[in-house]
Amino acid sequence: MQAFAPAERDLALQETFTPLGLLDDDSPYVDAEPVLAEMVRAGVARGTEAIEQALHHTGDLQNGWNLTYHAFDYNLDFFEIGALDESQWKLDLVPKLRYFARAAAARGGLWGNHGYEAAYAMVYLDGDGNLLDGTKSYRLRFEETPPVGAFWSVTMYDSKDFYLLDNPIDRYSIGDRTPGVRRAADGSLTIVLQHDEPETEEDRANWLPTPAAPFRPILRMYEPQGAAFDGGYVLPPIVSSS
Repeated sequence: MQAFAPAERDLALQETFTPLGLLDDDSPYVDAEPVLAEMVRAGVARGTEAIEQALHHTGDLQNGWNLTYHAFDYNLDFFEIGALDESQWKLDLVPKLRYFARAAAARGGLWGNHGYEAAYAMVYLDGDGNLLDGTKSYRLRFEETPPVGAFWSVTMYDSKDFYLLDNPIDRYSIGDRTPGVRRAADGSLTIVLQHDEPETEEDRANWLPTPAAPFRPILRMYEPQGAAFDGGYVLPPIVSSS
């Protein structure tokens, strides 16, 4: 915080940390006394739980998907070449909520883009409201693929640490750049989400492997079009097939 000062609007909040020693040259946290260390651990646990709860209940819910399209629009002050300094890409939140939203965004997907660059939707639930779990098989059928000017993808993560998952086909995402995917005669695309290798050749072509445990996919839409934001495009539910 000393080396990289915040924007002027946030300096007042940073100063409130002064009594805690966070801005001291000799930090009391480097070799903390046991009582202080325990207080910090307890605070981290409370903060972590609050952020985890927020990740499950943030954004508009649509067929189980959390539409976190503006999750990374917390920047109000630093705009470099190519960044849009426009009100529709700035979170209209009181400061404390904006800080919390930034922390949740960092936990859920560090280094995300502004909404006009990429719109993100994450999902923990199937279309019936049940937690996604790799002990089951699922289908995600796009009658119309996401409206983008660049590309889109669905990436698989575990639901604990949000890590990519080792799998036998080295496939970590699937989308419009994935070679070999198969569309139905009507143009729809069905992604198969399950742990075990599918039995049919068609399902294998569209297979996005899951862990044999709870998981959390993320849909990314790069250069999202207006239909993604105005409700013209609705994300389909993930449907259990087992």
